[in-house]
Amino acid sequence: HNTMGRNCEQCKQFFYREPSLEFSDPNVCQPCNCDPGGSLDEGICDSYTDEASDLVSGRCHCKANVEGRRCDTCKNGYWNFDEYNPDGCQPCTCNTLGTINNEGCNQVTGECTCKRYVVGRDCNQCLPEYYDLSDSQDGCKPCECDLGGAFDNNCDVINGQCRCRPHLTGRSCSTPDQSFFVAQIDHLTLEAEAANCSSNCQVEIREPYRDGQETTWTGPGFMLARPGSDLEFIVDNIKTSMEYDIVIRYEPKIAGDWRQVEVTIERPSPVDPNGPCANARPQDDYKPVSLSSDARYIAIPPTCLEAGKTYKIKLMFKPDPPQPSSPTASILVDSIVLLPSLESIPFFVGSAIADNRKKEYMHYQCGTAFFTVIKGPVSDICKKYHYSIGYYVYGGAFSCSCDPTGSLSSLCDPMGGRCQCKPNVVGRRCDRCAPGTYGFGPEGCKACDCNSVGALDNFCDVSSGQCKCQAQTYGRACDQCQPGSWNYPKCQRCQCNGHADTCNSATGACDSCRDFTVGHNCDRCIEGYYGDPSLAGDIPCRPCPCPGTLESGHSYADHCELDPQSQDVVCECDEGYAGSRCDVCADNYYGNPEQVGGSCNLCNCSNNMDISRPGNCDPHTGKCLQCLFNTEGFNCERCKENYFGDAINQLCTECVCSILGTNNSAGPCDGITGQCPCLPNVIGAECDACKENHWKIASGMGCEACDCDPNGSYSDQCNQYDGQCQCKSGFGGRQCNQCQTNHWGDPNVECKPCECNPEGSATLQCNRDNGSCICLQGIGGYNCDVCAR
Repeated sequence: HNTMGRNCEQCKQFFYREPSLEFSDPNVCQPCNCDPGGSLDEGICDSYTDEASDLVSGRCHCKANVEGRRCDTCKNGYWNFDEYNPDGCQPCTCNTLGTINNEGCNQVTGECTCKRYVVGRDCNQCLPEYYDLSDSQDGCKPCECDLGGAFDNNCDVINGQCRCRPHLTGRSCSTPDQSFFVAQIDHLTLEAEAANCSSNCQVEIREPYRDGQETTWTGPGFMLARPGSDLEFIVDNIKTSMEYDIVIRYEPKIAGDWRQVEVTIERPSPVDPNGPCANARPQDDYKPVSLSSDARYIAIPPTCLEAGKTYKIKLMFKPDPPQPSSPTASILVDSIVLLPSLESIPFFVGSAIADNRKKEYMHYQCGTAFFTVIKGPVSDICKKYHYSIGYYVYGGAFSCSCDPTGSLSSLCDPMGGRCQCKPNVVGRRCDRCAPGTYGFGPEGCKACDCNSVGALDNFCDVSSGQCKCQAQTYGRACDQCQPGSWNYPKCQRCQCNGHADTCNSATGACDSCRDFTVGHNCDRCIEGYYGDPSLAGDIPCRPCPCPGTLESGHSYADHCELDPQSQDVVCECDEGYAGSRCDVCADNYYGNPEQVGGSCNLCNCSNNMDISRPGNCDPHTGKCLQCLFNTEGFNCERCKENYFGDAINQLCTECVCSILGTNNSAGPCDGITGQCPCLPNVIGAECDACKENHWKIASGMGCEACDCDPNGSYSDQCNQYDGQCQCKSGFGGRQCNQCQTNHWGDPNVECKPCECNPEGSATLQCNRDNGSCICLQGIGGYNCDVCAR
């Protein structure tokens, strides 16, 4: 029973004990049955179970990369079971990022089980048009390159960068470079006012609405067409050969349909036989249409146009207008637009996905928005398609090229490329003034402001601002009369007597009078001239001879007149001049006006004259002749003799000189200070006092010295009138060098009293030397106390 051991208690090699059977069971030892290709030790398995020894009954000993009870299966992540392989199986080479749940590969073929967007035997590549192999559920991300912005839907497998058309950026090529833009679908707009017109057409320029209301036209305005008008549009900027829908934008002027309008396309030959226009037929280039008065546009079936060629599209208005009898039958044509046809754009045709895109585009009416001028809001879905179409049709993005003078920034709207314009500036590039404005410059443009009465309309020259004027009107804004006229708007000729060409437009006052004339009508001579310049007088203005002309520099009058009686010139002399020719000085003036360079000046008498009196100074020398206020001199500039003070300020005062102390032979008093000339030893401004220690001014000879005795007097000063010195006690006499009054003798020795009889003496003072008295008549004696003999 495949056992061994002394007691048959073990299974033989290549057999194992079945744990579910008793050892006494004849089937307890089962064969190992190990796969020789995948097992080690020639297929020996564990004969019994021993957890301590890590033995499991019946377990084969597998090669390194093999598993299973029989060692007949490659481990997960391995394949190609091979008995000659020492490891049994070889490792799978699956990329773990691209393999579903990292399940490894097929154990027979070695192929890996890839995620949704992963390919390759080893699941190490993204599907075409996918990128960024990662541990995400699907393994890779779709490129999603912009339908028109990228050349195709293939992108870099690492970063997903699509291959962009020129001047586009972003991973998906959906964004224009900075300062670039994508052209709108109606980029190919041809303005009717720029078309060639055979006859009977008229350009109508429209001024933008001032209230910000959106305009219903593109460009400057419209072309007014009448029966028989032919408009020819030149198309020379086709970028992509394909079919284009032709849209005519217009505004009817009268009710009813304009039934006979023929649209023809003149194409150059030959057509590229291998291009998209190879099947174009001549009959496809003739398209009759009818323009309804209830519509503002009409879309014509597509026409195939080739890139780089020049076409002519003609609109012919047959003489069958809605109202044939109306002499004013007309229609305003704004523009024609070439819209790319969806049938010519690859990402709208050729697959179910493309068909779905086309249905979505049509559902949201993404194309019809460009039939009219006013487009309204655009959905995000349509915007995305518009960008892609623009990228594809025009080969990438265009430079903004914003005009640096007219725009606020070098950046523009990425859709359509409209730059941010300064005030009154228009155009995609902000490169021109709006209709009704002029003066394109750093501040924008200025409004024409043409006068509503004097101008034909409100449009002006874009450079000078000159409006189109009615007859007889003038000026930039046509708000003036023609030169030589005035009183706008009722203009009349200026009346300037032939001495001026123009006059003030409001008052009629003549401008820049010629021939030395002046006045509202140039009817007077200018200052310094005389005559009668009116047409009636016809006496030309001549320089005033006063005595010479103003130009000579020898003239003393600004005005003169012609005496109508004597026909002599009478000058109106300047102040200080007199005579009919102003050649003498006026009263109270002096000078030599008769000489060239001479002049007359006001008499300069230091304000010491009476201006109302004539003859105040010599008319030639200017010497003052009638000085007032006790003044004298050439200009009355000093006080006259025996007066003193400030002659200039009329403050001359008569000198007061004492007749006793003044030396009359020495001249008058000082004219400034009033000091009189004094006799010897006399002082004072008036010579009315003796100098110190002198007296006897009444002598008329000056003053004498007091000579007071120093011993007998208190001071050297005596009385100025009688010369009496101030004597000490016991002294007397004028000089205090004698005894005191009524005494006699030598005061330095002894003084004795006089003993004169009062009744017989003439004075009580006796002779100071001998004491004898001075007696009255008939009285005698030493003391006058006896009768005379």
